[in-house]
Amino acid sequence: MKWVVLLVLLVLLVAGYMGWQQKQTSNPVLPPRPSTGVTASYTLAHVAEHADKNSCWLAIEGKVYDVTPWVASGLHPGKEAILQGCGKDATELFNTRPMGSKTAHSDRARKMLPKYYIGELSG
Repeated sequence: MKWVVLLVLLVLLVAGYMGWQQKQTSNPVLPPRPSTGVTASYTLAHVAEHADKNSCWLAIEGKVYDVTPWVASGLHPGKEAILQGCGKDATELFNTRPMGSKTAHSDRARKMLPKYYIGELSG
């Protein structure tokens, strides 16, 4: 009988650990992208091809970000407001938040941007 109880406890422990592990790996924040030494370059026309929640690219201060995982996570404090910048140069939106507080995004938000960086805005 003791062995059965121990076996059940072991199974529950392993199942709990696997569930915790899955939560840790499903974080919508992407790991830093490996550097290839080559910086990609995108035009506003290319950014405009990614203008909805299924593929959301933003240009901010001359850099291009693929924030699709952040949008999909549902964790954006402004909820749907982020969609206003998809497919555009969102510098003004990012710096003024006209649909929200009317202030620039926080340092925390700025520190998140490199995780979504995919290249430079050109043209």
